[in-house]
Amino acid sequence: MKACPDHKETLWLDVYGELGPHERPAWEKHLETCEGCRREREQMALVLQRVKASMPSPALSREEADALASSLARKLKEEREETWWRKRPFGMPHRFIPALAAACALIVALGWFGMKGLRSPFSMRSISHLNSEEQVLARDLDVVKNLELLEEMDTLQKLVQSVDNGNKPSTTKQN
Repeated sequence: MKACPDHKETLWLDVYGELGPHERPAWEKHLETCEGCRREREQMALVLQRVKASMPSPALSREEADALASSLARKLKEEREETWWRKRPFGMPHRFIPALAAACALIVALGWFGMKGLRSPFSMRSISHLNSEEQVLARDLDVVKNLELLEEMDTLQKLVQSVDNGNKPSTTKQN
């Protein structure tokens, strides 16, 4: 029988002694009912014991152990004392920060000048806030913008007058 595929992770954690105390009761209950998981656990524990027996962990000399301990203590102290602005943002090296700041400044500048270029000078103020000379220029600008429309209106007006004159009865008196 094979171990349950959905309990593989729990099996590994149990064999290595890393199974949490809140998971252990449910795992023990599962082992009572599942022979495949129980056998797999026994086999894995046996293999792990044989590996530990045949390959003992290397022993450190007193100097190596002291150097390792002081190195770890120094590194932990540096991490605690490191200020927020010295830490690497998003894991990127410090040399990219000026480039990122320059890119942001460029985007802001282009956006600022782009928005200013989209506005026309007369769209920001109403005609009533302009002085008299500027009002005349604004009206003249409206006339120039609508020149084609005015020409068409003039042509229509002449057409209406000629049609009206053609349909009117003559007003001369006959004697």
